[in-house]
Amino acid sequence: MTRASRKYSNRPRDDGAKLASRLIHSVPAATVELETFCKMAGIKVSPRVPTAAVECVRRPHLLINPDFAAKHCERDEHLFLLVMHELWHVILAHTRLYPRVTPAHNIAFDAIINAGLARQYNKPEYQGFFEELNPADKFPHILLRPPVGWPSDPQYPDDVGPAGTRRILERLYPPPGEEPPLPFYDEIFRLLFEYAKENGWVWVEGEPFLLGDHDNPESEEQALDDAVFSEAIRQVSGSMSLPLGGRGGGGHQAERQSRVDPTTEQVRRVFANVLRRCLGPRRGRHRRRVKSPVPGIGGTSVLPNPRDRLAPARRCLGAPKTIWNQPGVVKARVPETPSKAHVYLDVSGSMAQVLPHLLGLITPYVLGGQADVYQFSTRVVPLSVANLQKGRVRTTGGTNINCVLKHVLEAETRINRILILTDGAVGAPHINFVEQIHERNLRVCVVMPAEAAWEEDLRDLANLMITLPPVGIPGPMWRR
Repeated sequence: MTRASRKYSNRPRDDGAKLASRLIHSVPAATVELETFCKMAGIKVSPRVPTAAVECVRRPHLLINPDFAAKHCERDEHLFLLVMHELWHVILAHTRLYPRVTPAHNIAFDAIINAGLARQYNKPEYQGFFEELNPADKFPHILLRPPVGWPSDPQYPDDVGPAGTRRILERLYPPPGEEPPLPFYDEIFRLLFEYAKENGWVWVEGEPFLLGDHDNPESEEQALDDAVFSEAIRQVSGSMSLPLGGRGGGGHQAERQSRVDPTTEQVRRVFANVLRRCLGPRRGRHRRRVKSPVPGIGGTSVLPNPRDRLAPARRCLGAPKTIWNQPGVVKARVPETPSKAHVYLDVSGSMAQVLPHLLGLITPYVLGGQADVYQFSTRVVPLSVANLQKGRVRTTGGTNINCVLKHVLEAETRINRILILTDGAVGAPHINFVEQIHERNLRVCVVMPAEAAWEEDLRDLANLMITLPPVGIPGPMWRR
């Protein structure tokens, strides 16, 4: 080998190719998606980032720190977790959830993502990565890693962190046989706030170790706006089941329990206006009357009719007893029945943070007979009033908008308007379904919560796209 060839072989892009090869072969179930991502976006090594980051240039790249990879990612599965952690930040659009991202937000984001990855990839070969980065006896470090002994025999400490830490840990990393929903970001914020009231933003021994490039969130913002990188992200998440967000094929459909929480008055007003504008008048507020066939008196004859309720009155008045009223159908002016709203509610994993508030938002309209609600993830299932009030939903965890479009187009009764209540991360609609929707002049209204609004997937399908105000009480924005 010549000196020039040796120099060429040691270039960083060769290291990047080696990392890409390790990544592609790390998890068989994700090979196709990650191979597509590596071809479109590329992977490079860079000592400028602490662990991993997104670089959005003419051709977007995923940057990985080679020293960090050599020290903490000796296993290919650990490298896979590092890359997926950074991609989930982008897929879940964490930089767009709050106007200003603070250290509290970064800890909450990493806690949820680490727990989601640990739940989904809990085999022995994946274990040890998050455990090595943060200790189990310090706060908030303990929120960023599984407890000692998890998942078979977790040990939840009672003397680490403020009150409520153990409860959050049990929801992040549940005991064997249990699968509770992940906690809300606001719940972790409140836990950090309790710690801050007692200690300030001073950690006992060093700050918690966060994965990704939290010092440069603008790179993720640019990546989300870049067409090439967005398509690469779509390929990665297209058939993955994300417990907390994104598009995905999902798994088996299962019943999940959610809370039913109230929302703000501003959200209720905006949603009521959208429902009224897009899906017809509200019951009791219409004055139009139309002629419709109704049961009535069709005439008289000598045939006895025991259901003639006027017969006793005629006998008392001395009228002929041989004449009986006969049932029939007559036309009468009656109030026109208003159309119901056909609401499709996204119950996939990405909706976990806002679903309780959206259930509370639509419940009054269902009870009032103004809307029929269908829940969808990768399948469409009617959502009964009883389950709606109790917060019981059925989901596969993934998301696919095509199941909604197929359900609408195959409905026995023609549907002219639908409302899709979602965060928008539902995957690209099939071109054939989009063409049929446009040919039938079916109006599609997409309503998204401010906490998570991804417009790219449904931009070509929606006639109207509305972003609600924040559906819950905004979390505090703490600073150091």
